[in-house]
Amino acid sequence: MGRTDFNPEWYGAQAKVLTSNEDQMVVDYGCNGRGIVKSYKLFDGIQLCFLDFETDESMKAQKFNPDIIQVTHCQTGRYECEFTNHTVAYLPKGYFSIAATAYLPASFSFPLGKYYGVSLVIDRQALSEETRRIMQTIPINLDKIGATLGLETRWYVSDTPPQLQHLFLELYTAVEAETTGYFKIKALELLYHMEQLTRVNGCDSKYFDKKQIQATKVIREYLISHLDEKVSLEQLAKEVHLNLSVFHLIFSHIYGDTPYAYLKKYKMNLAAQWLSENKMKIGDIALELGYSNASKFAKAFQSVYGILPKDYRKNS
Repeated sequence: MGRTDFNPEWYGAQAKVLTSNEDQMVVDYGCNGRGIVKSYKLFDGIQLCFLDFETDESMKAQKFNPDIIQVTHCQTGRYECEFTNHTVAYLPKGYFSIAATAYLPASFSFPLGKYYGVSLVIDRQALSEETRRIMQTIPINLDKIGATLGLETRWYVSDTPPQLQHLFLELYTAVEAETTGYFKIKALELLYHMEQLTRVNGCDSKYFDKKQIQATKVIREYLISHLDEKVSLEQLAKEVHLNLSVFHLIFSHIYGDTPYAYLKKYKMNLAAQWLSENKMKIGDIALELGYSNASKFAKAFQSVYGILPKDYRKNS
């Protein structure tokens, strides 16, 4: 596909091209909030995509060709993937994944409301003979990557080791600063490292039933809309037919924190916003967020921001 060609099936009916040339295309996904995809055509059949999203919307994934390998890294936020069998799994900040077509998401979303990451997409059917020759000289064996990591039966997820952390950081730093030629070199370097991986390096992806995910999100919505109340997680879990320990496990996979740690950060981020706006008294903010007095609130705020609310307000 030439870079000036735009296939709506890849992005959805709401998407539109912002800029396009022979090597690069920038697409607005058309979702609520921000959804920008910047794609570089590196070789025939290989492209590099930077995804910059700030949205609560769940989106259907693009239609994939039948022989894809995709390497994805999450730099910011959290990436939620729902597969065709209605199970759901997560790519946390600082982790990377490798997937073949069978385990590419049917839909995706970002439970923390934001995501910035990069994906290297290889369409093996579209690889030209020239591209194959380049890969053979290194050598890079895509068959070996798929077989070693068991990509036909699972989504490979791993914490990013130091040599790959460095490589992904170089990719993020190079956006707007380097030419497509630079990204070609880095893509081949990345594929070389992928071939060195074995199953031992990865971690078992936890797959959750979609209904359990939805039930957990219902509880989270209740918690953030009743910040001034003392609520029983056990009772809330019981109401949506979830075992309490299962709820804790799923919550941490969706949001990257225990329910109480997540709620504390959520409250303090909200408090920081209100303190900056300078419209509410500190005591009123404390009550609004469920703290019985200002000193308890101040202690909680300092534990998150490292500064007392009154000093945060002064600095703001």
